Amino acid sequence: MPPRNLSEQLLHDLGKDIVQGEIQPGEVLPKVEDISEIKGVSRTVVREALKGLAARRLVESSTKVGTIVKNREDWQWWDPDVLSWASHSNVSREILLQLTEVRLAIEPAAVQLAAKKATEDDIKQIKKCYKNLESSLGNEEEWAKADYEFHNSILVASHNELMLSLIKTLHDALLKSRQTSIKLLKQKEKNTYVEANEEVISRHKGLMEAVCSRNGELAYKKMQELLVRVVQLIETSEDESSVKLQ
Repeated sequence: MPPRNLSEQLLHDLGKDIVQGEIQPGEVLPKVEDISEIKGVSRTVVREALKGLAARRLVESSTKVGTIVKNREDWQWWDPDVLSWASHSNVSREILLQLTEVRLAIEPAAVQLAAKKATEDDIKQIKKCYKNLESSLGNEEEWAKADYEFHNSILVASHNELMLSLIKTLHDALLKSRQTSIKLLKQKEKNTYVEANEEVISRHKGLMEAVCSRNGELAYKKMQELLVRVVQLIETSEDESSVKLQ
């Protein structure tokens, strides 16, 4: 979603520069009046943008020094904007790998719960989403959307609100990561276009069947295998540019 006003645009510009390394941790940002003059906006706009950066824990203010960029480990990484800025940086491969590792820590347990707790309506929705996934093959943008909705339908069936809330926080980054992973799979020299599609749909079908048959242990294993495959694709990718979350 594009910024809606001047303060949001300035927040986006400064946040992107910080997260992508143009402005390094420990650096002091120019004074409010200087940013105002450089960017051609009012001081009120600048102050609002700085408040947004502070809310995401990217900066902190000191009466003696000014506005200082905080260390990366202090940043609010779960914020959708921070993830978005990072996903377009020169470390997007690392971010994609970390995102998949987070999924590995959460989603196998979630699908195991879904196999146990899913209602009949949940099962119908999972099967419906899987059918949509099958029909989206060949269109990377549609695939990414359908893949997210398929996995989300299983997460909903886990009836664990905390897990579901966390994954929803990562919505935009997960959509982009799915587009990237399907590209990586198709780029592998030993994979033809058809073979790549067959592997992808086979893995998802196995997961769907395990959940819908209420086999929790198998569902856990299938989800884990699927995500480990994604990690392998990222780790073995030789072209850094192909791992951009575009």
